[in-house]
Amino acid sequence: MIKANDKRILFLIKALAALAFLAKVSLGALLPIPREVPYLIFQQGMHPYINVVLCILFGGPLILLWMKVRDRQHLSGFYKLFVFFLMITLTVQTLLQVHYVNSEESPWMQVGALGVSLFMVVVYGLVIPSLWNVEDFLRFIQRWTGALVLISLILLPIASGVEFKGGRFIGVFKHIPHMVSCATIAYIFSLGTILIDQKLQHKIWDVVVLIASFLAIILTGTRSSAAAAVIAFILTMILHQTATSAGRIFKFSAICFITTFTIFFGFQTYEFAHGIATGETSLGSRQAQDGVQSRWEEVQRGSEIFMEQPWLGHGLMSKFASGNEVDVSNYNAMKDPHNIFVSAGVVGGWPLLVLAGVSLILMLFGSLKAMKSFDIAKRQVAIYLLSHIPILVIYHIHLSIGGMADRMYWMVFGILAAAVTISRPLEN
Repeated sequence: MIKANDKRILFLIKALAALAFLAKVSLGALLPIPREVPYLIFQQGMHPYINVVLCILFGGPLILLWMKVRDRQHLSGFYKLFVFFLMITLTVQTLLQVHYVNSEESPWMQVGALGVSLFMVVVYGLVIPSLWNVEDFLRFIQRWTGALVLISLILLPIASGVEFKGGRFIGVFKHIPHMVSCATIAYIFSLGTILIDQKLQHKIWDVVVLIASFLAIILTGTRSSAAAAVIAFILTMILHQTATSAGRIFKFSAICFITTFTIFFGFQTYEFAHGIATGETSLGSRQAQDGVQSRWEEVQRGSEIFMEQPWLGHGLMSKFASGNEVDVSNYNAMKDPHNIFVSAGVVGGWPLLVLAGVSLILMLFGSLKAMKSFDIAKRQVAIYLLSHIPILVIYHIHLSIGGMADRMYWMVFGILAAAVTISRPLEN
């Protein structure tokens, strides 16, 4: 009988987790490589097809080993039922789209996109969470994201022309959302590892990553992620108990500072936040923009696309269209509405839109329930998800052929749905 901590299983899991980040790295700041080579290099990094192939090469054997493991963690029945209905809905909708909506497009491309998306959900949302210890997950992801953030900041003086795109910091990544996701994950997970780690050198690393990742978030000028980082910090200070006197003093001081700051500067902070949201004030190097108005315009545009096929949707590949050509390299932001409900409606019509609403309810209750866990790592993962629920609402449905945020979110969903095998009460 194979154990969940088998070395082969852990290697495959960590390879798949690392791939979620490495697939979005651009080597343009480090090496003089061509921007694109068909089927191999895309935007000076890994081509989406290579990303998919590697996912299958690592994920296939992992599934085979997973089927032989008997001590894997139990996943919530509600969660597994939701995933089952999601997979059935996507399958039925895609098959109907092939015949009635996208009949002029390649059926193999549409079915292939379905297969890869379902594979991603199974591997990252079911298999990995049932095998991976939550503390190991927190540490591993924090180290990978922390290293990528630090490399991005170290290269900033050397390759500033490459590391900024549209006036916003993208670091060593292909696009702004990848840098934002990486920095936010590194920041929130570091808040947890700094409480878990006992060795001084590990705590120093955690503090360095914490500061660097928050700086990176500010450089990207992303308002929602900056808000998520602040919310996560406050929740961490409130929810986590500390075992040492130094930890209690730090926590008490942080809460007192936040309280005092709110009393004396709360109104000014509100005005500043309101100015950022409405475009009267800029954040970091990003040009001031009315976030409310721009998001509403995207919702309206997406709603028009949704109403063209309200029951069947346009399919998983609808946002990868430039003109009439559909290809993974032809991402079209105008066809990717930044709202989880509208996005779900565009992809799979009303059935998928309803499931998106159900998913948000499960996320909320799942994260709140996990916050009562004795396990610090699981509570920190719950804090990450809870602070990101607003971002999930104003972004899009996370079903793709291998995006960074898509795979990260599914690992988080599954890990919060898994029973912690080793829970230890905290010392007072």
